[in-house]
Amino acid sequence: MVDSKRYHDWLEKAKRDIKSAKILKQNDCGNDVVAFHSQQAIEKSLKGFLLKHTGQVAEGHSLIYLCKEATNYNIEFKKSLKNCAFVNQYYIETRYPADNPLNVPNEEAEECITIAEDIYKLVMDSISD
Repeated sequence: MVDSKRYHDWLEKAKRDIKSAKILKQNDCGNDVVAFHSQQAIEKSLKGFLLKHTGQVAEGHSLIYLCKEATNYNIEFKKSLKNCAFVNQYYIETRYPADNPLNVPNEEAEECITIAEDIYKLVMDSISD
């Protein structure tokens, strides 16, 4: 599988991950999957933004790294670093069963969605300038 080199494909997937997170939350499908889809939305938003600016798909999954890279093209992303660090914790821990599963409280799941929406909006506003 080869990742798309069209930044808008990444942003469309990010938008769908946000929608998925909201539907999962509304239907009580598990806050862990809500947090995971929020993490995925942020990752895809940032990768789409970086792809638009660099012409290359960014490597890795760290939201902190991707957000720092995005600050090279828009300093406003610096304000999102703390939020990226918060959501970043849900990338691995929510994907697989564990003997001590990560508990994601309702407030944190909702915060993950809000952060994903905010970063997606920042990306969209930044590329339309």
